[in-house]
Parts: sequence; structure tokens; C-alpha cells
Amino acid sequence: MRNRLPFRVAALYIFFMRVFFPVAFSMVAIAILSVVEIYFLKKLHKDWWKSLWIRVSSFSIPTSGIVFLSVWTLGIIYGERMLIEFGAYGASAVLIIGLALMLSLPFSALLHFLSFIGARIKRRSQLRTEAMHTPDETRRSVLKTAAFAFPAFAIVVGGKGLASSFQGPRFPNINLFFASLPDVLNGFRVLHLSDVHLGLFLGMPELERIVALASVNQVDLVLITGDFSDDVTIYSDALALSSKIPATYGSFASIGNHEYFRGITEILSCYERGPIPLLLSSGQSVNVGNSVLYIAGVDDPRSLGSIHESFFRTTIDAALRDHPTDVFTILMSHRPEGFHHAADMGVQLTLAGHTHGGQIGWNGRSIMESVLEKKYMWGWYEKGGSQLYTSAGAGHWFPYRLGCPAEVPIYTLRKKLS
Repeated sequence: MRNRLPFRVAALYIFFMRVFFPVAFSMVAIAILSVVEIYFLKKLHKDWWKSLWIRVSSFSIPTSGIVFLSVWTLGIIYGERMLIEFGAYGASAVLIIGLALMLSLPFSALLHFLSFIGARIKRRSQLRTEAMHTPDETRRSVLKTAAFAFPAFAIVVGGKGLASSFQGPRFPNINLFFASLPDVLNGFRVLHLSDVHLGLFLGMPELERIVALASVNQVDLVLITGDFSDDVTIYSDALALSSKIPATYGSFASIGNHEYFRGITEILSCYERGPIPLLLSSGQSVNVGNSVLYIAGVDDPRSLGSIHESFFRTTIDAALRDHPTDVFTILMSHRPEGFHHAADMGVQLTLAGHTHGGQIGWNGRSIMESVLEKKYMWGWYEKGGSQLYTSAGAGHWFPYRLGCPAEVPIYTLRKKLS
């Protein structure tokens, strides 16, 4: 019995992490945001807090969170997909509203403070005239109205981001130019499927639509760069469905951190039995006409924290071990950090995902780009003669996208003319 206890504890922990962790995480996040929101209202907006509807509205956020989380939990217990989706989307909406209020209320408080300072200056002034009175009152009224505008605007933006997450992925066509590209690969088309995150917010019907849209694009190769499904029970079916995308030279896959989180043993079995080869710290040569294209896939470090570059050096070196000399190479690295060593090794093209572009972008770039300069958050990058494209992902594990739509990029390799 003693020997079986650690195994049962481990099994319960794994079950909790796979099934109930999103609920638990949402519960903690909603609780924290609700406490902060109410604190900001009571301390920074005392005049607002006197209003009954403000107090009722502020407490309705955690109350709604409890309701949606309860429905979500019941859906998991009874296996009801409709309840799971209703609870998950509702809890996500509560999280977004809570976060919007938490970020906007300090700015509203600043306008309140400016209004207060203006009133103090007015009372102390000894040179008032009736003509000056009206503009001062008007100015204070404008400041108070603007204070309300901050949380209102934040909630509207939050709602827009939530609504945008319901839209399916786009299929951008991206031309990539290489001086060393063999003539036979000029015009070669690669479809890149990354971070679908099947499970909570995207299911098999959504994947069927992606496959249908992808199938009309006449591509030569399909590459899947990890975080494919958060539901292990549908992983095999999802791979089988994805393999139906017509591609002259087939499909290949690499893994991401969510494959480890959700159960790497079962997922490896899915690949062993499935129609799509998994390249895990390994590569494969593909004959294209009279030339060779080398496809490589790296491992994932699993960690959410800082990652030592030695990990990527080790896994990329292993993936390139059987790499023929002087051939065009495409490397699948779930995390774009692998691009550093890939470029040093002369890999012409690296495809990555993982970041989701931060799910908030502007003008085709992640807004996190200026903060995380070397994280390659979203889009095209170049280092020496090597290129990287980081996909914003075909799906997400949290339903919010603003200026950074889900995508399934299609790359056309082009010969760069001198």
C-alpha cells in the first residue's frame, strides 16, 4: 500500500494539471483582479464608490466569475461540452473585464486628482470673476467625464479582443527569398501549422475548417511546430485529420511545451501510430527533383522560465547530425529562441511558434516586441543568411486577440536574384 501511494498521488496531480488547472488558474486570477479592482475603487475613486450601482457592479464581477467557474467545473465532471465552453468563455470574459478595470482605474484616478487640484487652486485664488467661474466648472466636468472614459474604453477594447478570438485563422502568403536556394525549390510552398491548442476553445470542428481552407492552397509541404492539441484524447484523430491536407512531399511535426504538459508519453504513442512523422531532435532528407531538402525538428525545454542556450545547441546539433552538406534546410523549433544557434549553424529557414505574438499586435508586430527585443515574438526576422518566421499561432489557450489574428502562414521559397 505504501508503495502504491506515491503513484496515486502522482496520478491525481497529473489529472488535476490536465483537467482542472485552467479552472483553478482562472479562479485565482479572478479573485486577485476583483480584490484589486474593488480596492482601487474604494481608495482612488471615493466619490464613485458612494454610488450604489458602482458598488453593485464591482461585486458582480467576482460573483459572475463564481457562476461561470461553477458551470465550467460541472461541465468537466459530467463531460458536457456545452457547459465547459459556456463556463470557460464566461470566465474568460470576466477575466478580461477585471483586467481592463485594474489597468484603467489608476489613470481615471489621475484625472480625479487633477480635478481636485483645480478645485483647490480655485478656492485659494483671490482674483476670481464671474466670467472665469463657468470655464473652471466646465473644465472640472470634462475631467470627471474623461475619468469615466478610461474604464469604458478599456472594457470596449477588451470586448473587441474577445470577439476577435472567435474568428478563424487567416492564411497569409509570404514570399521568402534566399540566394542559396536550389533552382528546383524556387516556388516551393510550405504550410506552417502551429499552436492550434485543440481542446478548450477550439475543437475538431474548427480543425476541420482549417484543414478545408488549407487544402485549397496547393502546398508542397506541411510543417506542424508544436502545441498541437491540449486534449490528449483527440490527438490521434487530430493528426489523422491534419494529414489530409494535400501536400506533395507530405507532413512533418515537432513538439512544444504543451505536449509535455499534457502527457508526452501518450502523445509520442500517437505519433508512432499516426500518419505524420515526428522529428524530435532529428531530421529527414526529402528528395525534391534532383535536389535534397532537409527537414529538422528540435526538442522543447519544457520550462516556462529562462532557458539556457546550451539546450538549443544540444537539440539542434542532434537534429542536424545526419544533415547532408550543401542542402537547403528548414528547422522546426517550437520556441523562436532556437533561431540563435540555427543561424550560427547555417540553417537557411527556421519556423517557430509558442509566443502567439503576445496575442496583441500593432502594424504586423507584437506590442511586446520593444520589451522583448530578442524573443522574436511575431513575424519575419533575419540573421546573417538565415531567416525565421514566428507564427502567431492558429489557436490559443486564452480567447483574446487584438491586432494579432490567428494565422496559418504559407511560405513560398523564392530564388534571390543577385
